[in-house]
Amino acid sequence: MTTLSTDRLIIRNFNTDDWSDLYEMIQQYQATAYARFDQPWPSQAGEIKGVVEWFAAGDSFLAVCLKTTGKLIGLIALNREDHLDAVVYNLGYVFNSDYHGQGYATEGCRAVLDHAFGPLMADRVVSGTATVNQPSCRLLERLGMHETGRSIGSFQTTPEGKPIEFLGASFAISRDEWIERAGGAG
Repeated sequence: MTTLSTDRLIIRNFNTDDWSDLYEMIQQYQATAYARFDQPWPSQAGEIKGVVEWFAAGDSFLAVCLKTTGKLIGLIALNREDHLDAVVYNLGYVFNSDYHGQGYATEGCRAVLDHAFGPLMADRVVSGTATVNQPSCRLLERLGMHETGRSIGSFQTTPEGKPIEFLGASFAISRDEWIERAGGAG
């Protein structure tokens, strides 16, 4: 069971009651220009209920909630990758667009990175985004991550069945880089 607290947020495991806030958030996300560069989300309420049940069964997908109201305003994924030589996690996130531009994503992701490099003993955390998604690129840079490469990606297709290709950027931060950014706190 994971529960993290920041000045304004509680970051915790999902529970089955979170489905309606997640459904609202995913509908907003799917309407953005950036959603086409990502795996598509289920579109029906019943399917989102199933996703929330799956999220609630583990510690890899965390609900980001306002401390003042308890409203779920985002999700942060921290999935361990298989590496023989290092402990590596992949960071992902989606936030309700009504709460963009207020620092919640930065605050929440920093807390999750502290958790990754602290109790989870990560050696490195990686992430990726489409290069046209400048808000996401800037968030990753604010978190101290640096670009490690670019590649052509394609998750979805046009109505005519042609792949939607995009340029993706990979980002990473090591444990040493995170500790140095934190001023020696580990």
